[in-house]
Amino acid sequence: MKLPLGMVLPQDDPRQSLRVRRFLLAATVYALAVALMGLYVRQGLLAVPEWQFLSLVVLLVNVGLYVLLRSGRNEHFVDPSLTGLQMFMVCLLMGITMYLLDGGRGGLLLLFLVLLMFGVLRLNAPQFTALGGFALFCYALAVGAVWHQRPDAFNAQVELLHLVALSTLVPCGGFFASHVSQLRRLLRDRQIDLQRAREEVHDLRVLDPLTGISNRSAIIAFLDQERQRAERLGQPLAVIFIDLLHFKRINRDYSHAIGDEILREVARRLRGCVRDIDGLGRYGGEEFLVVLPDAADEEASRVAQKLRNCIENRRFAPLPATQRMRCVLGTSMLRSSDADIWQGIERARIDTESA
Repeated sequence: MKLPLGMVLPQDDPRQSLRVRRFLLAATVYALAVALMGLYVRQGLLAVPEWQFLSLVVLLVNVGLYVLLRSGRNEHFVDPSLTGLQMFMVCLLMGITMYLLDGGRGGLLLLFLVLLMFGVLRLNAPQFTALGGFALFCYALAVGAVWHQRPDAFNAQVELLHLVALSTLVPCGGFFASHVSQLRRLLRDRQIDLQRAREEVHDLRVLDPLTGISNRSAIIAFLDQERQRAERLGQPLAVIFIDLLHFKRINRDYSHAIGDEILREVARRLRGCVRDIDGLGRYGGEEFLVVLPDAADEEASRVAQKLRNCIENRRFAPLPATQRMRCVLGTSMLRSSDADIWQGIERARIDTESA
C-alpha cells in the first residue's frame, strides 16, 4: 500500500521537507548496507544473529531520527538538520560492523564513506575533519579489537591499506566540505542581495522617493481596494485631501532643498496622526491624500482637524520661528452612486478650494 506523500514529508515547511528528504536518501544507503551485509552472511563472513542485531540497530536509529525530524523537535537543536548527530551514529555503526565482520571490510567501508559524504552538504571543513578523525578512530579501534580477540579474522596488510585509504579520503572530504561551505555562504549572500533588490524595487513601485509614504498610484490603488471592501461590507469610506498653501513661495524664498525637507516632515507628522488601517499618500507636489476606511463623515471631519493641527500648530525647523505652514483640507464620503473613486477625490479637492 502506497503512503500519501504528505504522510512522509512535511508539506507546510519547505526547509523541514528538505531535511527529511536528505534523511530518507541516507536511509536508503543504510538499507543498501543492510542488504550487502546479507551477502556477507551468505559468504560466512558474518553470523546471522549478528546481522539481525546490526539490522535492528540500523532500523531503530533511523526510526528515531525520522520521528525526531517529523515531529519538528529538531528545530530546537543548534543544527536542525541533525547532521552532526547522524554522522556520529554512522561512525559508531561503522565501528560495530567492522568489529563483527570476519573479513571483506573494504566493501562496506565504501558504503560508510558514502554516508560520511552527506556531511559535506552541511558541515564546514573543521567539522568534517573532526568527524573524519572520529571515523578513523572508530575504524582503528574496531580492527584493533579484532586483532586482539580474533587474530584469525585479521589481515594486517589489508587492514593497513584500508586505514591508509580512509586517512587519505578524510582530508579530501574536508577540502570538498570547505568548498561546499563557501558556495553555500556565497549563495546565501546572493539570496540576501536579491531579497534586498526586490524590496527596493517594491519600494520604488509603491513609495514616494522623497517622503517615504505611498506614491500617487499606490494610494489610488489602496482607495479603490477599500471602496470595493466598503461596498461589500456596507461600511463608510472617507477621503481627506490636503494642500499646503504658498508652498511654491517657500521653494522660491528658501530653496527646493528646504521645501523637500518640509515635505518629508509633513509626511512624518501626517503618518503619526492616522490609524494603522488608514492610507496616506503623496498625491502630487504639495498635495496629500488620506483614506479613512470605516469612518463616517463626523469622524472624517475630526481627523481632518487633527491633521490640520499637526501641520499648522508646530513650527518647521528650516523656517523662521515666526513663520507657520498653512494648509487647506477637504473631506468627502465615497458614495455607492459614484461612477468611480475619482468623483470622491474631486469632491474633496473642491472642498479645499472653498475652505
